[in-house]
Amino acid sequence: MASMIKRHSVRSQLAALALGAIAGLSFASSVEAQTTQCTFMLRPDYLRTVQNPSLSDRQEIMDLLHRYNWALDDSSDQGVENMLLDSATYETCAGRNQLEKKTGKAQVIEYLKQINGLMGDRGKRRHIESNTLLNLIDKDTVEGKSTIVATIQFTEIETPVLDYTATMVTMFKRDAGTWKFAMILVVPDGPKVALRAR
Repeated sequence: MASMIKRHSVRSQLAALALGAIAGLSFASSVEAQTTQCTFMLRPDYLRTVQNPSLSDRQEIMDLLHRYNWALDDSSDQGVENMLLDSATYETCAGRNQLEKKTGKAQVIEYLKQINGLMGDRGKRRHIESNTLLNLIDKDTVEGKSTIVATIQFTEIETPVLDYTATMVTMFKRDAGTWKFAMILVVPDGPKVALRAR
């Protein structure tokens, strides 16, 4: 019985960590949420109808998305510089309220480094992207929308803990023949939570 209680205690504590600041989440105060409007307003019907890019462009963009998520999973910013335009933006929003915004490649990469530093070796993150829709704006511009599920696997427990779910809105631009992120917007399903990892 004592062993069961101990295991339950460890699981509860780790789940709390996963849903708290150590797991990469923090609560945004209502004061902050009222001060700045989100740059992009996500409508429920956004990208219900799309014009697909060419198969080769779509494959390159999907590879870019996957390489970005693997970089997050590996807690590494290696290679991310080549995935972003110099003017790239990263933003998290809850409804119409902006929770976080970084402008420019340097700010985005520094932000990711901070998150990786906070996480340390406490657990292994997984960012699972699905339901991606891509819409061709012009030959060098594509907008996208994906579902993101993030989990954390702590060494002390057998099963991963759900970190968050979100909609990821993206804008891709072709730069010198290579597709890169122009915009990353993360809208968490939990409206009071500010994501500290993409």
